Amino acid sequence: MNQRQPIRPQAADQAVDYGDVFGVTGATPSSPTPTGAGDQSGITIGEALEATAISVGDKPVDRGDAAAIRAAEARAAGGNVTQRSGLGAKAQAAVNFNDRVAYDYNKITISDVLSDASAKLPHDKAVTSEDADGVRGAELSNNTEAMPTPGGVADTMATAAR
Repeated sequence: MNQRQPIRPQAADQAVDYGDVFGVTGATPSSPTPTGAGDQSGITIGEALEATAISVGDKPVDRGDAAAIRAAEARAAGGNVTQRSGLGAKAQAAVNFNDRVAYDYNKITISDVLSDASAKLPHDKAVTSEDADGVRGAELSNNTEAMPTPGGVADTMATAAR
């Protein structure tokens, strides 16, 4: 059930590079460039969700993750529109399943839901800081902890917005 995303090999003493998580070609920008709603040159919401599948892919989907995924999907569609069979619905089904399973190794993980997220989103757009803030709020309001998951959906969206 678990599908692993390819990870670039690196030495143990090297930090994860921007290009290791996001598919970029050429030089990495030295300073963040703001992306507007009409600017498609930034990292897309689908790409940010795929990066989440790489960074915390083995984590079982919880309520905060599902809420953040639903919010990201709605923002990619351009409003509060969610699909009945979209990523948000799959994430919620994973939460419902995971709540009934005793052992983590039997639970549905982030990578199970978010692998190929770009292809599964009917619409996609570049991540903005407003998108990242909305996803963070959704994750926090549905999370039992007082902070978003490090490397999770909200964290990755914030990084993509920068």
